[in-house]
Amino acid sequence: MTINTCQRVAVITGSSSGIGFETSLAFARNGFHTFATMRNLEKSSNITEVSKNENLPLQAIQIDVNNEKSVKEGINSVSK
Repeated sequence: MTINTCQRVAVITGSSSGIGFETSLAFARNGFHTFATMRNLEKSSNITEVSKNENLPLQAIQIDVNNEKSVKEGINSVSK
């Protein structure tokens, strides 16, 4: 996915379920290029399927907010 420099971007944590899942979808449905982050990408199938079915600008990426290295790597992948 290519991000336009003028495009609104959202990075949502805890997106594999619950509030993070619903928030990620809400932002994507409202035109934000959304990075739905989660510790375990094996849990990304639900959000990926919804985003694919609705053609949403959403990408699942791995970030463990309790791990500084994971956060830095995840944010670096968003900013590319």
